[in-house]
Amino acid sequence: MTVPPLTVARYLTSWTLDLPVVLALAAISVCYLLATTRVRNWPVARTATFLLGMVGILAVKTSFLAVYDHTLFWALAVQDVLLLALIPVGLVLGHPVQLLREALGKPGRFRLSLSPLLGSLVAMATLLVVYLSSWDQARLENRALFGFTHLVLVLAGCAFVGPLLTEGGSSYGVRTLVAGVDGLLDAIPGLAVLGSHSVIAGSWYAAHARSWGPSPAKDQQIGGTAMIALSELVGLPALLVLLVQWVRADSAEAAVIDAQLDVIASAEDAVAGEEVLQRPWWEKDAGPLADRAAQQRWNDETDTSAVRQSAGVGPAPSGGTPRWPPSRGRAPSGSKGQRRR
Repeated sequence: MTVPPLTVARYLTSWTLDLPVVLALAAISVCYLLATTRVRNWPVARTATFLLGMVGILAVKTSFLAVYDHTLFWALAVQDVLLLALIPVGLVLGHPVQLLREALGKPGRFRLSLSPLLGSLVAMATLLVVYLSSWDQARLENRALFGFTHLVLVLAGCAFVGPLLTEGGSSYGVRTLVAGVDGLLDAIPGLAVLGSHSVIAGSWYAAHARSWGPSPAKDQQIGGTAMIALSELVGLPALLVLLVQWVRADSAEAAVIDAQLDVIASAEDAVAGEEVLQRPWWEKDAGPLADRAAQQRWNDETDTSAVRQSAGVGPAPSGGTPRWPPSRGRAPSGSKGQRRR
């Protein structure tokens, strides 16, 4: 099918209807919304991000990119990068698998058991296989394979973004490091396209030659450059979301620690309020010093009790005149409790 030259106006006015894609996206969105009605207090933000991802797929598959994806290499390259790196962010933040589990009565957090680094390698390898093999030529010739390739790219992107943004997996420091390394890995497919000595899917573009726009070789150079630029730019949303999650998790952990410290401080204050008297060693150890300390304390308490009674204040706090403590079995010399000889 011959398409008109791509002008500035056609960036906004060129649209196509991919009916199978539209129906599939509508069915998935309706199922998601119905599932939210079966789960109490499902976050609205998750629903919004998931639907935003669905709208992103719809835009990629029906906008001018879809109109020119079989004519311009760079339009197809932009499609692939968006489906692989940007759109999965919205889908993953919508937690569709967890929603499905809770709607079916199977609560619990779902986490993809795949390391973020391995997911990044899978996403990069998928794009390399598409462009450095005969896959690109085959999908341009087969509409079903073309749609299947886009589905594979979305799933590969989710395999990377899922472990990166899902809480409960690797630590935030490790995931942030992987996100930085992924910025370098994302550039490899674009560099491979730029370094190719032949036109990728050259026979297709030769059979569908156009009289306008860049040459196939120049078109491929534009596409490779766009892949590098977009792969770096679209990785920023995932990195920002990861940093926000890290800050929130750190704040929540700090709040828990502060609450525990408050409980410990309250317990220590309660113990201190009991006015526990710590006796020095010369009162606790047996010997002459202990006898003299005990006698002095007994005399002081006796004098205090006598003063209180003569002043009419009342009995001593202990309930009367203190008795000699029988800790050593005898009273010191000079006390009222001394035995007569």
